Amino acid sequence: MEHSSIHKTQVVIAGAGPTGLSLAAQLIRHNIDFIILERNEATTHLSKAVVVQARSLEIFEELGIIEEAMKLGRETTGMNLFYKGKRKAAIDLKDLGEGVSRFPFALSLEQSKTEHLLAAYLSQKGKQVQWKSEVIYFDQQADKVLVYYKDSSGRAQEIEADYLVGCDGAGSVVRHQLNLTFSGSTKPKLFYVADVVLSSTVINEDNLYMYMIKKGFVLFFPMEGAGHYRIVGIVPEHQQTKAEYTFEDIKPLITKEIVSPIEFTELRWFSTYKVHSRMADAFMDKRCFVAGDAAHIHTPAGGQGMNTGIQDAYNLAWKIAYTLTGEVNDNVLKTYNTERCGNAKHLLQTTDRMFDVISGVNPFWNTIRLAFFPLFLSVLSKSRFIKQRIFPLLSQTGIAYPESYLTLESAVEKVRAGDRMHYFVFADGKHIFSYLTEPVFKLLFFGKKDIQNPLKDAPIKMTFHAFNEIPATLFGNNTEFYILLRPDNHISYIGKDIDACRKMTEKISN
Repeated sequence: MEHSSIHKTQVVIAGAGPTGLSLAAQLIRHNIDFIILERNEATTHLSKAVVVQARSLEIFEELGIIEEAMKLGRETTGMNLFYKGKRKAAIDLKDLGEGVSRFPFALSLEQSKTEHLLAAYLSQKGKQVQWKSEVIYFDQQADKVLVYYKDSSGRAQEIEADYLVGCDGAGSVVRHQLNLTFSGSTKPKLFYVADVVLSSTVINEDNLYMYMIKKGFVLFFPMEGAGHYRIVGIVPEHQQTKAEYTFEDIKPLITKEIVSPIEFTELRWFSTYKVHSRMADAFMDKRCFVAGDAAHIHTPAGGQGMNTGIQDAYNLAWKIAYTLTGEVNDNVLKTYNTERCGNAKHLLQTTDRMFDVISGVNPFWNTIRLAFFPLFLSVLSKSRFIKQRIFPLLSQTGIAYPESYLTLESAVEKVRAGDRMHYFVFADGKHIFSYLTEPVFKLLFFGKKDIQNPLKDAPIKMTFHAFNEIPATLFGNNTEFYILLRPDNHISYIGKDIDACRKMTEKISN
């Protein structure tokens, strides 16, 4: 390969899927220069991941792309559970997250459209993905990373950067060269996925439709467009070892389980796949990081995979930015590893259990599933308490970092330091997140007295917001208090002690 001159940038991003594009978008907000490389020639044309959770939608709102996302997607408003052709439970998902997020639902949005939205955001900001460009290897040094890649013409190129982030998928070159393990398991069964247009008197709304069968399930997930659904299921036992598998092979199974008439008018995509559950033993090594599928891959239960990658990017971007500007010490950047590794480990355990219950692959969980799952969903549809637990888990609004270096233990009953800032609406109709759009530290004061920024001389720059209205029901506190927010809107401190806020800024400053 012919060699060219050395390019310089602050961050190299390997991979332009949802995680890499999200990281690039966040770095733009922080005025950090980057080069983003992708071995494919364009964004994916396949639907792939189709669930965008509430926390990701909140991030899209900060980027200013939420309206377009909502236009392109389809809000999932309910879930129906069937067994032997009969409806056993129905859940209204529209209000499942009411009061938790401005987006109390999951949005069905094809990954191709998600990537296009993010790539368009980059383009609007004057940045482009370098397509057909692949990282070959890199040399990590004390003060920089030298990244060698092959560009679209086949020439060898070199980049000198402060940091390298591998967002290059499950087969990550970055993870492999860092010698990070990728331990976990692969489910033994073969699964199928199909994007279809159908006509049915039963499957005809913006709802999830799950048909439980003796050993498995058939799931219909609504997608944008009339009659457009994603179908997911387990290949029948007697066909697991078949060399090739087509949609025609599963039609008899689907029609048998649905019982009611159904007509498939268009097949847009069909594939079979194995389900994996793995994560790297670390998400960073000095100046190199892994994120998204390069760091963790999940079972499809709960629609968590792509959203977790978006959260990785959101968590990492501000820490890289503040480190590069010299405002914070090196311990801040290290929290990417502790916070996101811990989250991924918990998520893998949760999604594995969910998947075993839903899929019926595990004999024990299959017995439990057939006996109690319909009852559980029926109770869920009526229980506000359970809803308040389930939605934060699935939507990723419940992710918290209570033991982080960036968290100072504080005593408020209902809201903890480490939590994502809790959503609420003021009496004038404005919601709290409308004040929190800047990717900077923020000091909030809730109380009746007039007050100026008490941390204007703090070592870390931040914005200050004073609110006369105290949301006592949410916070369990009707007296004045402070909240110190990180740039990703997680709570670093909550309480009455402004000196504690000051000490936190001094602790993390450089």
